[in-house]
Amino acid sequence: MYELLIVDDHAHLVDSLERTMPWEALGIGKVHKAFSGEEALEHCKSYPVDIIITDIRMPGISGLELIEHIKKYDKHFKSILLSGYGEWDYAQEAIRQQVDGYLLKPVDQRELADMLRQLTEALHLEWDERGKQVKAMSMLSEHMPLFREKLLMDLLQGRKLAPKLLEEKMAYYRLPFCPSDETAICLLRIESSAEELNWKDQSLLSSAVANIAEETFSELFHVWHGREAYEHEVFVLKVREESWLAREKEPELNRQRSLEHLAARLQQHVRHFLKSSISIVVSHWQVMAHGLRETYQDALAILTRHLGGETDLLIRLQDALVPEKPYRVHSLYESPTLIQLFEIYQWEAISAKWDAIFLEVTNKRMDSRETLLELYYHAMGAFSFFAHKNGLSLLEIIPPELEKASEANRFRHMYQLQDWIVLTLERLREMTKSEWNNEQVALIRKVQQFITAHLADATLQTAADHVGLHPAYLSALFKSKASENISEYLYKVRMQRAREILIEQPELKVSDVATAIGYHKPQYFIKLFKEHCGLTPQDFRHQSS
Repeated sequence: MYELLIVDDHAHLVDSLERTMPWEALGIGKVHKAFSGEEALEHCKSYPVDIIITDIRMPGISGLELIEHIKKYDKHFKSILLSGYGEWDYAQEAIRQQVDGYLLKPVDQRELADMLRQLTEALHLEWDERGKQVKAMSMLSEHMPLFREKLLMDLLQGRKLAPKLLEEKMAYYRLPFCPSDETAICLLRIESSAEELNWKDQSLLSSAVANIAEETFSELFHVWHGREAYEHEVFVLKVREESWLAREKEPELNRQRSLEHLAARLQQHVRHFLKSSISIVVSHWQVMAHGLRETYQDALAILTRHLGGETDLLIRLQDALVPEKPYRVHSLYESPTLIQLFEIYQWEAISAKWDAIFLEVTNKRMDSRETLLELYYHAMGAFSFFAHKNGLSLLEIIPPELEKASEANRFRHMYQLQDWIVLTLERLREMTKSEWNNEQVALIRKVQQFITAHLADATLQTAADHVGLHPAYLSALFKSKASENISEYLYKVRMQRAREILIEQPELKVSDVATAIGYHKPQYFIKLFKEHCGLTPQDFRHQSS
């Protein structure tokens, strides 16, 4: 039930309205009274109300001024203005102030009742929407650590993000980092198993170690933590602005010493509190945007080299680095992988990825036999995946004229492998063009069926989730095949369904029709319907009956 305030300098009019209207039936639980604009303003400061009915012309603060004052600190109330004849100037100002209702005196009680029903319904929808927003923000806050970890893992796996976009994501996820910050990495491996330490779950042990690490490092550094695919804990660190390190004139040496000192203290804490041992690789400091992934890969390689050897190690990355092996082709392993691209038939992206791979091989002079074998077996793995996904055998997709080249030892030069891959990709693209077109048509039909069946909550995102595609990719595909955007198609289907409901269910409120087809604000639905049909929903219903 809502609360309402009646304001008029004529007390008998206020009392008359209070006595004669069926307030409870209109959703009004309590009626307040004020006999001047000043009194109403003071009342609203202490006791906010949901609806205000006020006379326009009053001594002192007018009805319009009252609404304007209250909107400065409360924007979630509805207002109805009452005026006499010949007050058009006031009516124009009321429109400018976005007043919700305007009635002439003497007030027709049926008109007032109808208007109050509309306003209480609008309030209900707004509160419902506001509740959803609060819930969404609460869920966002609750899952923020997962979003932060996902972003860190994307960067460590080589996902390319423009510096501005990365900065925006970091700000949105409330991370105290930006791409231009100088950062260091600590890569941590737990040497003891949960069983050895009588822990019930390895993930609980990992979380305990991560919590101690964050608490230890946060004395001097901002901490961005994530757990990567090999179950190592990764910490990206940045000097806190308020710490003594930030005030050092030449911080490089002290910054590194402090980091290593805290890493050693972390090992002591884990030994003492968790009875476990950890090994840590501590990196040097560099601008985040200039090698976060490469630093992580180097630290991971060092930990891997010590797998099964000594434990409780504290390793400085700079001291442990060995010259990079010539067959590490970074672009081959960057996300998205070849398998991921073949999964969604991204031919242009597949070709671009191979171009990038061979360009890296050329620029770094990595055209060794070992590198050639590495690229060949990746290509064959991707081709095998594609063949089996499409119900083909591998022999069917290898170009017949190059069948003899389908063994690695047939390639003596890198350019031969590159030519073979290019020809094979062209063949695959041509072989599957018609089949893929048919698949695309079927997929579009599946999306259209989903929208029809879930009109109330259908969006690009829910449709994309339904068919298992990225929203941006589905949007482009739908546009290319259906010659219209998903939003345009959804709008047409909703308007058609609205017409059907208005005719088939004449007893249904317009607001219920709006909700049934996915519009939570009736006024917005009415506006769209009128633009589409040339009539309001109510007029359309009357005309069709």
